[in-house]
Amino acid sequence: MRHIIDLTPDELIEYLKGINQPRYRADQIYKGLYVKNWDSFEDFSTLPKSLRAELAGQFYLRRFTLIDAIKSPVDNTTKYLWQLGDGSRIESVTIYEGKRVTFCISSQVGCPLDCKFCATGKMGLLRNLSVAEIVEQVLQMKARAERPPTNIVFMGMGEPLLNYDTVIRAADILSHPEGLCFNRKKITISTSGIAKNIRRMADEGLPYSLAVSLNAVTQNMREKIMPIARKYPLDELLDAVRYYTKKTRRRVTFEYVLMKGLNDSEADAHSLVKLTAGIPCKINVIPCNSDDPLYAPPEDDVLIRFDQIINKKNRTITIRSRKGWDIRAACGQLYADNERKKRIHVEMLE
Repeated sequence: MRHIIDLTPDELIEYLKGINQPRYRADQIYKGLYVKNWDSFEDFSTLPKSLRAELAGQFYLRRFTLIDAIKSPVDNTTKYLWQLGDGSRIESVTIYEGKRVTFCISSQVGCPLDCKFCATGKMGLLRNLSVAEIVEQVLQMKARAERPPTNIVFMGMGEPLLNYDTVIRAADILSHPEGLCFNRKKITISTSGIAKNIRRMADEGLPYSLAVSLNAVTQNMREKIMPIARKYPLDELLDAVRYYTKKTRRRVTFEYVLMKGLNDSEADAHSLVKLTAGIPCKINVIPCNSDDPLYAPPEDDVLIRFDQIINKKNRTITIRSRKGWDIRAACGQLYADNERKKRIHVEMLE
């Protein structure tokens, strides 16, 4: 069976046409899926029982099982661990910042890039997520959130631009006017530096925002903490970003995760200003939230000085607080905790 949220409105119309159903049924189904967020075909009271039975026999509506959820008492950040239909597990995070509600969603089970400060990288890549598995994260989180999302970011487990076609199709469904009707500019696709697909995004004129995880100002350091830099060197990555901003006339966000003693010096701050000069951008500086002591966050005074140096150059910079640090909300940490618990349980049984 196929997951019904894999279907675009046009595909759903075509399917309904094939079973002699009128076009307006597609609108009713899409409203039930995305506006009402119904999780059973029995809830679709606007549809005749025969059609509800037909849909239930042909499609999945929900495939996720909630394995774990942790809510921060500090800032209400909530992290979810889902089990998928095949038993694989992924994470999603809801972040509350004033009126802003951000859904951080995954695009792969695991990740092949092995960024040294990221728990997901230690999993390796198990598989790509499907369109439905990406979209269902949003629907499941929306049903549990305190308020509707204002932003959706592909910054969870996995590298979105290595699952390019699926991620873009999922974003198209989430922003479709007949569905969730989410503001396309409020959907951000983050990448660790897949330069060729940054150029592809530009060439295809996609309306979604782009964020690039920079995290280092030299090729040597970037290779050390982000091995993908060997395939896409820093110069090539920045050339792709310049191409993107020139072709789309949109600015990009550079994410810069600060790690104590690795990329947090005053010289690094000056180099970051110089490196991004001439690129329409904003810079998000984030203290590292890693469970590895080798990649600890800097002291507060170092963070403040880093901010001051960049601000002095009149660059747009945001110092992001460590949302969810108390519940280990960084990518892969909840998954890793559950895996450790499973191993301990097995060892105890043995």
